Amino acid sequence: MPKGWKFIVGSIFIGSATVYGLTKYFAGGVCKCNTRLDGQWVIITGANSGIGKALAIELVKRGACLILACRDLKKGLQARVDIINEAKAPLDYHLNIHVKHLDLCSLVNIEIFAIGIKKEFPEIFALVNCAGVFYHPPELTEDGFEVTFQTNYLGPFILTHYLLPVLEKQEHARIVNVASEAHRRVNVYDLKAITTSPTEFRSPIVSYGVSKLALLLFTRELAKLLLNKGTNVIVNAVNPGNVETAIFRHFPPLANPWMFALQKPIRLLVVKTPEQGCQTLLHALLTSNRSTGQYYSDCKLCLASPLATSDKISKDYYKVTLNLLKWHLNESEC
Repeated sequence: MPKGWKFIVGSIFIGSATVYGLTKYFAGGVCKCNTRLDGQWVIITGANSGIGKALAIELVKRGACLILACRDLKKGLQARVDIINEAKAPLDYHLNIHVKHLDLCSLVNIEIFAIGIKKEFPEIFALVNCAGVFYHPPELTEDGFEVTFQTNYLGPFILTHYLLPVLEKQEHARIVNVASEAHRRVNVYDLKAITTSPTEFRSPIVSYGVSKLALLLFTRELAKLLLNKGTNVIVNAVNPGNVETAIFRHFPPLANPWMFALQKPIRLLVVKTPEQGCQTLLHALLTSNRSTGQYYSDCKLCLASPLATSDKISKDYYKVTLNLLKWHLNESEC
């Protein structure tokens, strides 16, 4: 073989190996738990697309019954069909998948959703707080809070408390809060500023980071409270990684169709698919490790930022949040 061809073949081999290595590296961990959840009910918020939908498919394969909590019922009903088809479940499996309306930007709607769940389902095995927004345009919810702060934190906070009674009836139940490494990019001053003035608009990046930090602090404090209460409810937070979903639809570098197309080859290498992104959520639901108040990333325990692991800050911030929501929560729900 001529030397030139050897060089070309060698270059192709090295290039292919590099691409494969990068793809495997950025794909992250894979859940290896073989636990089944036959007949167990799992609530997934934001389940009509992205990570939530991918998780739903994986859970159906393991026999779980699902409640898809979606803001758009039409998309939720279509997601149910897709989930059954992609999981290769029996056609009558739709009886095991319920689609319910849930708008995290409405505290009244969250309460209505929770009341309906408690009436219809005596026990729930798991709640996965997966719905979220990123780089959302400045806007207030009907409750007077900034959209990102309420969707990513206040909504899951109050929903979790409303649903604790049906979770606590299970012999063993789990709560999974979807966090992000973005929590490391904010500080205590950002946390304090956004919390004390939740109607003021700030950098979307900072707002997102604070919402995820708040969710980690909530996870830590709620885990301690549930332990002290003597329940069998385990609550953990997970980092799914950088995943190709619609959450980036408002992010300027990706909102433009031309820019998105130009970046696509790179994103195929370094950004996870929803199927890859849901693996850590799946692991947190299925693992035999019963530790609580933890942070998972790439299907293994990970140390969150020093701010997120502070017992004092988590306790104080929990009280601050209760004060923000005092018109919607009573003592029996906390």
